[in-house]
Parts: sequence; structure tokens; C-alpha cells
Amino acid sequence: MMKNHKRKCQRLAALFGGICTAAVLAVGAVIALSACYYKDDRFPAGVWINGIYCTGMTPQEVSALITPAYYEDFDVVSVHTLQGDCHELPLEEYGVTITYLPVLERLLQDNQGYRWLRNIAEPRHYSVEPEYCYDMTQMEAKLEELAWLNENLYNPQNTVSIIKSAEAGYILVDETRDLLLRDNAVKLISEGIVNQLTDIDLADSANRELCYQSVPYTDEMKDTLEKWEGVRDFQDFRMTYEFGDHREVVDENVVADWIALDDNGHILYDEHNRPVLDETVVEEYVAYLCTTYNTVGIERSFQATRGDVVKVSGGSYGNELDAKAEYDFLLQAFLKKESGVRTPVYLSEAKEKGLDDIGDTYIEVDMGNQQMYYYADGELVLETPIVTGNTSRRWGTPSKVCYVYFKQRNRVLRGQDYATPVKYWMAVDGHIGIHDATWRKEFGGEIYKTNGSHGCINTPLEVMAKLYELAEEGTPVIMFY
Repeated sequence: MMKNHKRKCQRLAALFGGICTAAVLAVGAVIALSACYYKDDRFPAGVWINGIYCTGMTPQEVSALITPAYYEDFDVVSVHTLQGDCHELPLEEYGVTITYLPVLERLLQDNQGYRWLRNIAEPRHYSVEPEYCYDMTQMEAKLEELAWLNENLYNPQNTVSIIKSAEAGYILVDETRDLLLRDNAVKLISEGIVNQLTDIDLADSANRELCYQSVPYTDEMKDTLEKWEGVRDFQDFRMTYEFGDHREVVDENVVADWIALDDNGHILYDEHNRPVLDETVVEEYVAYLCTTYNTVGIERSFQATRGDVVKVSGGSYGNELDAKAEYDFLLQAFLKKESGVRTPVYLSEAKEKGLDDIGDTYIEVDMGNQQMYYYADGELVLETPIVTGNTSRRWGTPSKVCYVYFKQRNRVLRGQDYATPVKYWMAVDGHIGIHDATWRKEFGGEIYKTNGSHGCINTPLEVMAKLYELAEEGTPVIMFY
């Protein structure tokens, strides 16, 4: 019995020694692991910060990972003004920096010692925000330099005035409404940046009251505003003149010049504070339309079939406005405020309107080369040699731009010493016309210099028959050497 008891005691002593050894080893392992995890102040196991697993990292390393993500979401502040503009302010330009280090270092302290054992059982997830670093004085000084925070500033001397603009006639300039109180705006924006606001609206009712102020209207200002109503009503007119593809718009910028001015260049008002009309300026405007769009007799640049550009002036072809009719119309339309679209009245009317009144359908008489061409819609349809006026006898066909104003079959051409029947006659300039000449056997060359016509354009019969059918009355005829 004694031997059995002794052996049992020996076994218990061995078991107790093993347990103590295991405990010592476990404590050693914990100490070793703790020393490993906390080497160089690194985060232990089981720590997550802003979605990043931080075990073994220093606060500086964690900061380097999470800082860029913060700037992606918030690196500028947007400021909206009362005028509807949006200005973006980059934080770094205004001395604002962020740092995660203080909060990360505090978290590191919270996880020191053997608390990492707790983290293994239940991982720690932290969501942290950075701390702002800034110099308010520096920030406000930089904001005060911004151009848009130095525009439309409050000034009790501001007033209202009517001025002549470059493109909109007379306009009202009111410098009294919603003027910026810069110091208040700068302070509000600075506080918004410090409070991490990403969007600051100066037009918000509370912010508007703080950042904007108006100058009260004086009696003189109210009188100017009443006069402005008259000027605005005076300029409320729009007439669009159509000259082919060209347009002339009579709008507020044009009508502004119709207001009568005194010797000092100031607007003249009647007893009702309405601007006085200067009718002579309306006449001048109609004269401008005539000068611009009357084309009878003007010099034209014409692209000849032979390849060069020729200058041709004179002739009866072209547009000529009826100046009196247009003045009467425009004046009455303005007085009645009847805006609209206008095709002017013409004394002489070409096939085409506008500056290019020849268009794509015309007869070209190249007297230097003794050739004639007929173009229809820009396509060459007919070409023929011709004989024009006899230059040696001073009967040379004149260079000018005219048109077919009369057509006749089987006409007898009569002159001082001749009476010649022709089958096709197309009058283009007084007694000068285009017609067949069956008595001629040859056309072209230099025949015109010594054996030319009395001024007409002699044309082969078979060609003349075609041209007569093709060319309508009103077709322009360009004659040049």
C-alpha cells in the first residue's frame, strides 16, 4: 500500500510540474508576442482603422494610407455667390492641412499592453477623422486678395445711372443693390473652412443678410429710375430688314441713336420723362441702308470664266431702295411699336437681293475674248463666240452690268443708216441688245475692232435661238473687256 501511495504522489508531482512548465512557456510566449507586436510603437493584432488592417504599422504609416482617401472626398470648398457664380477654394492654398497622427497615437496607447489578446477574440474597428491645422489670420488675408471678393463692394456713395453701352443701347447701371460686405463674407468663409464645410452659399437667406447690403434710393435716384422706364420703352422695338441672305436688325442698339441729345450729349426728356425722338437720325439710318444695299451702278468684282477677277462698274442692273417709302414706314412702325420683319420697297429691283445681286444665273459677255456664256444655277449651259461693237469707229460695247429688260421675236433694228431684221432680240442697255446676225459668216477673234457692230452683241442664229428660250427678262448681263 505504501508503495502505491508513493507512486501516486510522484505522478501528481510530475503532472503539476508539467502544468507549471506549460504556464511558464505560455507567459513567455505572451511576453514574446507582446514584445514583437509593440516593437517601434506598432499597432498590435486585431486593429482596423478606416477600413485598413493596421497590425504591425506605425501611426505614421497608417496616416500615409488614410490621408489621400480623405483628400479625395474633401480637398476644396465651394463658395456660391448671390450672382450665381461658384468659386472653388483648394484647402492647401489657404494654409489648411490635416493630420491623423494625434488620434492615431491615442489609439495606439489604447491598444498597448496585453489588450491585443482582447482584439484577437474581438477585432477592433475604428473610424477616425483628422484634425485641422490652419492659421486663421493667414487664411483671411489670402481670401481678402481674391478678385471676386473685391467686386461690387458696399459703398454708401453708390448710385444709379443711365449709360450708353456698346451693344445694347442705353442700359441702367444700378450700383446700389446687394453690395458685398467683404469682411463679413471673408469671416463666414473662413469659419466654413474651419468647420469642414464643403459647400458655402452666400445667397442663403441668413448668409445673404450677413454678407450683402443695399444703399437706400434717394429722390434723385428715384427720378433716374423713372427716366429709365421711359428709355426702356423707347428702345422696345425690333425690325428685321431682309436683303436676300443678309439681315439688318433695328434693335435697341440702333434705336438708342434715335434719342435726341442736348448740347452736352445728355438725353433730352419731355414733360413726362420720356426721351425725345430725333427724326433726322431715322433718315440717316435709311440712308445707311441705301448706301449699303443699293447696287445700281456700283463697281463689282466678278469672277470671269477666263479665270481672272474683273472689276465692272456702271449699268442699270441692281437694287435701289425707295428711301422715302422706307423712311415713312420705319418711322410709323417705330412710333406704333410695331416690330416685325420687313422686305423693303425698291425703285429698281434685281433678280437677287443683298450684296451679291448677280446670283448664279446670268449672261457673261467677255468682249476682250469675244466670247459669251450663259450660266444657270451656277452651271455653264451655253458658250459661243460673238462680235461686239466696232471699236475703231467708237461704237465699242460699253463695260457695265445691265440686264435683259425686253425680249422680242422678228424685230427690225433701225439706225441712222440701217434697218436690219433679226429673229431674236434681247434688249440689255438702251439701244444695245443681244441678237442673231445671219449676215455674218464668222464670229469671235478680232473682228469687232474693225468690222464690229453698232454696239450690239452679234450672236450665231442657232445659239441665239437657244439663249432666247433660256434667258428670262431680268437676267443680269455682265459685259467687260
